[in-house]
Amino acid sequence: MIIIRLRSGLGNQMFQYAFFKQMQAWHGADNVKLDISTYHWKVHNGREIDKIFNVDLSKDSVPSKVSLKYADVGYQFHHRVLRRLRGIKHRSYRFWKDIAFEEYKHLKDIYLEGYWNEEKYFKDVEAEIRETYQFDFNLNSEESELLELINDKESVAVHVRRGDYVKYPKAFPMCKPSYYQQAQSLLEREGKKFHYFVFSDDLDWCKQELQFLGNVSFVENPDKSAAFKDMFFMSQCKHNIIANSTFSWWSAWLNNNPDKTVIYPESALKTYGEMPRGWIKL
Repeated sequence: MIIIRLRSGLGNQMFQYAFFKQMQAWHGADNVKLDISTYHWKVHNGREIDKIFNVDLSKDSVPSKVSLKYADVGYQFHHRVLRRLRGIKHRSYRFWKDIAFEEYKHLKDIYLEGYWNEEKYFKDVEAEIRETYQFDFNLNSEESELLELINDKESVAVHVRRGDYVKYPKAFPMCKPSYYQQAQSLLEREGKKFHYFVFSDDLDWCKQELQFLGNVSFVENPDKSAAFKDMFFMSQCKHNIIANSTFSWWSAWLNNNPDKTVIYPESALKTYGEMPRGWIKL
């Protein structure tokens, strides 16, 4: 059996689940399962993917035999315990970057951990993933007005990721105001005017640093447990200026505008590798 660990925030969960469906397509549904046992750990909003999208993890996951509340005593110890619980041999743990892409089609009896945050890892099941990642929630009056404004304008979603990135700038390069200014110049180089919708976990910083955008709305989302709504609204904009963030990536990928412009920072290449065709690097 092939077991894939589901972990981290929503954007990463979406990549991991998409890769999981690709692996099922290659190896058969009965031979590929998810490990969701570590989601008592609160990372961002915890396990969200099955709460937001039509995803049934109960039929796709291996059963948890023991709570891994002691797993945080050591990363390697955690994997040793995890493999033992799953009945997997010691040498059968692999990290995603240690595996060549074509090798995934021939794997057997292995525990996989990683992010698989490139389109190639789910390209064969793209239609299924687009169908699965459909947002379904009731809009309140303010949200309905926002969606109407997004649809009426030549809208650009601007995503600014700060939060935990501020604590670890070397590990997670943040986009500077100059990046967003260059992206704006690129969009407006032919004189076209846009309405910018800024989404962020630090809107106070954005209001101070991104006023140069001019025709701009700073979108408030006071409910931190419903951050997925930001992804939805960003995906409804006609264009996207994304940050170095998987959350950003999915908002742009789920944008169905055939004429969309997506701009991403060069630092994202270290995180994602090859970006989707047509996206513009700055």
